[in-house]
Amino acid sequence: MASTLPPAPKIDGEAMLEVFVHRSMKFSGAPLNSDSPYGDGARLAALGSKVLEAVYTDVLFNQRPMLPADELRKQVGKLQDRVNEWVEGYRWREKVRCTPETKLDTPEETRLLFDSYVGAVFVGGGYKAVRDWIGALVGEAPPPAQQGLYAEPEYKRPKMDVPTYGMGGLPPMQQPNPHVLPIHSPMYGLPPPPPANPPPPLPSNPLAPAQPHSAFLPLFNQTAQQRRLEVQYPAQFSGPAHAGRWTVQCLVNGIERGIGTGSSKQLAKEEAARQAYHAMGWAPRELESSSRSPS
Repeated sequence: MASTLPPAPKIDGEAMLEVFVHRSMKFSGAPLNSDSPYGDGARLAALGSKVLEAVYTDVLFNQRPMLPADELRKQVGKLQDRVNEWVEGYRWREKVRCTPETKLDTPEETRLLFDSYVGAVFVGGGYKAVRDWIGALVGEAPPPAQQGLYAEPEYKRPKMDVPTYGMGGLPPMQQPNPHVLPIHSPMYGLPPPPPANPPPPLPSNPLAPAQPHSAFLPLFNQTAQQRRLEVQYPAQFSGPAHAGRWTVQCLVNGIERGIGTGSSKQLAKEEAARQAYHAMGWAPRELESSSRSPS
């Protein structure tokens, strides 16, 4: 059955840990991880539950022929049956790490598992990522091009950053008048206006020798995003709950570029990102040589 399902959207390594490590494996009273965009799996499930119901209703609402309101509510009420089929089809229960006495085949655990994955997809890719996925699971065909009052919903229309107006390059009401000098003409003695939306500058390099302990992770993530590289931080925890150690990898397009360890996940993640930044050759040469020189 797994081969008949469309591939599930990818989520990062940190989200995978929250989704597929059962709460029975975590020590009681563990605080939320404020360094993570997710917090924990329970938060993802709470978010994913509402998103899933809204998206599933949206998919059924747009089915043709249209479903009457009573039938629409009836089908939404059967969502749990579909979730059971999807979790079974993806064979997700086999991936969950849990204690031996945990029963993952109950309706509650099945829904919690699927909801948490939906929550992670929503955090990482937004409504459209969840909508495309659930629509494919239900077997929704791509809608035909629509015109007039019934235009396609916003999430299905490509967004254009710069409008075009044909060969002229300007809307009809903005064509320049040859008899009127523009306000930035040299005759007025004023400089031309600055660009409307200048690109944001890159943050300063935090590896300067005078600031060896500055946060480094944001710079690496922003540089990778600008270069359109996929970055993941799979993490592992070992040792007792009160005195364990975190080990975090920095994977760039699936390849390990750095690895860090620390008493907290954030410290280990910071070290992994620092190593990866040098491994990618993004640091200035003088900083590379200074980081390799003995202290």
